[in-house]
Amino acid sequence: MRGADLRHYDSLVLALKVIDLIIDHTGLDREVDRAMVLQSLAPLLSAMDQAAGVGEDPERHAVMVDKVLGGLRNDPEHRRPFDFAYRDFDEQGQSVLRKLEFRLVADHFHPSGNIVLRLSNEAVNLYLNALELDIEDAQAAAEAVVQSQLARGKFNEAVQSAKNARWQSLRYQDKITNILRETRRDIGRVDWRDEVPRLLGEAIAHIGARLTTEESILKTAEERLDVIEPADEGARAVAEVAHLIRDCRLRHVDLHDQLMRARNVFLDEQARQAFVPTPLRPLPELLSEVLDPVLRLGRMDAVQVVERDFPCFFGAQAPPSLSLAELVEWQLKPRRELPATEVPVGEQDLTTYGAEILRYPREVREQAESILHAIGSPTTLSILLENARKSGASSIVRELLVLLTLQHFAPELEEGPVSVERRRGELLRAAGFYGDEVEISRRETGDGA
Repeated sequence: MRGADLRHYDSLVLALKVIDLIIDHTGLDREVDRAMVLQSLAPLLSAMDQAAGVGEDPERHAVMVDKVLGGLRNDPEHRRPFDFAYRDFDEQGQSVLRKLEFRLVADHFHPSGNIVLRLSNEAVNLYLNALELDIEDAQAAAEAVVQSQLARGKFNEAVQSAKNARWQSLRYQDKITNILRETRRDIGRVDWRDEVPRLLGEAIAHIGARLTTEESILKTAEERLDVIEPADEGARAVAEVAHLIRDCRLRHVDLHDQLMRARNVFLDEQARQAFVPTPLRPLPELLSEVLDPVLRLGRMDAVQVVERDFPCFFGAQAPPSLSLAELVEWQLKPRRELPATEVPVGEQDLTTYGAEILRYPREVREQAESILHAIGSPTTLSILLENARKSGASSIVRELLVLLTLQHFAPELEEGPVSVERRRGELLRAAGFYGDEVEISRRETGDGA
């Protein structure tokens, strides 16, 4: 709607530059006035002239600056606030027409006597929200706003801020989930050398700070609910804020669990994908490199691509009509054995029986076993050890004799030359050994031997 000589100027870029300039100089000794705006926008206006092949004209630059400032101040409406009409629903669910009034830039008197430009709160929020901020910073800011609004009693505003905080939590969860999903798809697409480890460390610290802040918000909300009357409208708003913050807290606890297991995901995928053959050509990104180009094609060209390639994306499908001949042929085929889906694994005792006996020399084992085989009538271990000592058996032979006796004491052991049973109430005190007394007897075989 501008004149032909001004149409090559990008008014949105110029307006953002003006807002940025005002933010940088607000509160300083020299704040922004029209002369500073013209001086700051001159390089941009000259660059736009060169891009359009138009000669530079300072008077045209001044006219464009006045139009930009006039649009920000709403000069066509005598600098009254901008108004925006929209539909909303009232408490009864009826549709009502509401009007939002706001300003962007306004003139203010400076103590130096000059007229300077100031931004409204709406303009500052619009400018900051229009920029690409880190999700972590946006989430921290949203929760700080909730805490501040609860402390100042602005409960309805706190509800909307809590919804914004919840939305930032969802965005942050999607950010971490996408990294893990890309790792499972192709570990080469994710920088696990520098970027992701740094991101995980920052994420764990960020989640810890968020949990602390959310605990403080919940405490503030509970304190407010204690002093607010249940019938008060603010009680419902505070309860909704507490519900939203609890949801954020649960998501952060779940996200913290994913972060603690993220490194194991990398190690598992590295071990799995190490044996996957590398394709000669990198696989395309289906959304940006396949779907979008097809959607930009003309109808006839797109139909040719779809009819030729899309059947490869679908599995086997049932025929539209039943063929009796094919059905009979299929039923007459020999039955195909199903592969075993489960392999029975029996529990095994990994204890090596008799391994401790092997550390004794062979002649010591033979001497101890001969003493056991020589038992005629039932006898106690004390008597057996005393007889062995009197017969000149060494201490190591007596030690092995005790060990063999304890092995034969096992109730599930049904083999061996002797059986051993405990004698209750009696103690073993012989040849330097102490403990419960046992009785040793010859084991009878099935043929009565």
